[in-house]
Amino acid sequence: MSLTNKAKAYIRKHHNKKSAADIAEKLNQSEEDVQSYIDEISEPLPFKKKAAFYVITLSIPVLFFIILEVVLRGVDYMGNTELFIDPNIPQDEYYIPNPNFAARYFFYTKTIPNPSSDVFLQEKPEDTFRVFAMGGSSAAGYPYGYNGTFSRVVNDMLTDAMPDRKVEVVNVATSAISTYTLFDQVDEILEQKPDAVMIYAGHNEFYGALGVGSNENLGAFPGFVRFYLKLQRYKTFMLLREMIVNFGQWIATTLSDEEPTTGTLMERIISDQSIELNGPEYELAMIQFRSNMEAIVQKFADADVPVYLSTISSNVKDQSPFVSIEEDQNPPANDIYRKATSLYQSGDTTAAKEQFEYAKDLDGLKFRAPSDINKIINSLPASYPNTTLVPVHGAFEEASPDGIIGNSLMLEHLHPNQRGYFLMGKSFAESLLGDLAEQGFASPEKLNPDSYFDEMYISDFDNRIVHHRLRTLKQGFPFVIDGRETPYQFNYEPEGMVDSLAFGVVHKNTRWDAAKVELGNYYQNQGKIDKALLEYKGLIRNQPWNDSPYVFAARLLINQNNFTDAEPYLRKAYELAPREAFITKMLGSIELNKGNAEEAIRFLEESRQINPKDPQMLYNLSGAYGTNREFDKALEIANRVIELNPNYPGIQQWKQQLERILNSRRN
Repeated sequence: MSLTNKAKAYIRKHHNKKSAADIAEKLNQSEEDVQSYIDEISEPLPFKKKAAFYVITLSIPVLFFIILEVVLRGVDYMGNTELFIDPNIPQDEYYIPNPNFAARYFFYTKTIPNPSSDVFLQEKPEDTFRVFAMGGSSAAGYPYGYNGTFSRVVNDMLTDAMPDRKVEVVNVATSAISTYTLFDQVDEILEQKPDAVMIYAGHNEFYGALGVGSNENLGAFPGFVRFYLKLQRYKTFMLLREMIVNFGQWIATTLSDEEPTTGTLMERIISDQSIELNGPEYELAMIQFRSNMEAIVQKFADADVPVYLSTISSNVKDQSPFVSIEEDQNPPANDIYRKATSLYQSGDTTAAKEQFEYAKDLDGLKFRAPSDINKIINSLPASYPNTTLVPVHGAFEEASPDGIIGNSLMLEHLHPNQRGYFLMGKSFAESLLGDLAEQGFASPEKLNPDSYFDEMYISDFDNRIVHHRLRTLKQGFPFVIDGRETPYQFNYEPEGMVDSLAFGVVHKNTRWDAAKVELGNYYQNQGKIDKALLEYKGLIRNQPWNDSPYVFAARLLINQNNFTDAEPYLRKAYELAPREAFITKMLGSIELNKGNAEEAIRFLEESRQINPKDPQMLYNLSGAYGTNREFDKALEIANRVIELNPNYPGIQQWKQQLERILNSRRN
């Protein structure tokens, strides 16, 4: 008699507690059948079956997370956080730094800062010299951005010093990031085959993402934090992170009566506003900075990539301490700052400089890097032969009155003005060019470095953007700590076209490039040709891959009958967009004016293929064939012009001239 499933279940449950006879009696089964089944289920599983059982059991959660990861990637959870992405511009062979990559590091702060928009080729050509710039907001060119970055100055100088090579300088610096982010960028930068790397960093070790005084802090062990950064490449890990953070914030909001933190990114990211010099958090920041910088430089050294590492600067003379700590082993920062000011006013600039630096180091709110950061930076090249020290701090002191850095080069506490950013770029470029010249790759002796200041093409519009960004910054923390006024932008009335567009860029999401085009047209209509051209030059410098600003500049100059200056813009536009009717038409006209009939015909025929009904193009093409003594073709095309526009200026006289020439030939 076979056992039923119900009987088997009873036996499995009770065979360790009851005898076979008792179970058989209970189930009304034969004792032999019950004992046989007990022996069957008591027999150990074979090793292979047991191993398979455990593998399947352990695989279930692993498989769950694999499926979850695939699903999260499929729905693009949190977007693409890779360092470089395809910008989807008309030429699809480029990369740019990803505006969303910093989402990796900001889990409490929802405002994500963006890197620059430098474009570079996805496939690096053999003749290309590629440099990456790394760092925080100063390296990113805040509050200028775009053409205000030091890396653009480097690009300009390297390009002119190496005419036989294509130069690409890509800035991945981003506001409010610490050296943890720099470390996390290294592998992706190495994938892009850099020839050199420039680093200007150190101000954000306390309050940048993952800094010791930041809301985004993850603890005191750099090795652990760097491991954490590797994990967040996985979407599943980022989902778990968001769930934990959101739950923690919900608990904090529920249990606290305090309003959630608002304001600038600087204010939202701060956790500790009072960090004393040489205190535990201070020492931790120094350990963190040294550990990360050594790891960064070592990675580049292993890949045989030269690193140009700069000392950093801040405003010590004209920026008083933000927070003066009264109850620690050090003197209050404000007392030292007042002492420094008194010494400076009395003419003792050497002692004043020392005290200004000391007051900055004592500042409890450590937005400005303490002097120990530069000491660490200065020590690294001795241990890493691939590293060259760039003395930006020394260059700033040399260019400052009495050797004390203040408002002559700084906009506020640490961001340089245009002169300061130019000086940064010049310092980096000269260090790079010195090494390249020794290797025979560059000829820097032909350059006039100071001429590159004007080639930054910073216009009144760009400076007005800086004004609004600074005004926004200074109306909040840390410049205003007690109390908060109504933001100025709520009631602001722009003063004229330039100010209106600049205000729109800062506060209304107006696109910078669109505003420059609009402003260029406005200046052109006002007859302010130089101002219009400056806007277009700024666009060209920022978007060298885009033919449009070259065409805008060329049209402007052609309207002034300045074909000589227009030609280089047309030539560059032709490289980028050879199938553009206006470009080929105007290049053909310029060649015709030079007397180069065959070259004029080539360009004008290209234009004819694109827009065969343009009377101006056809008139010039007829003239080019006439100049080339191909009179039959010239007359044929002249007749076509008359069909399209019989009143086109000069066409009737030109046709008569061609007919006389052909008649005289026949006779």
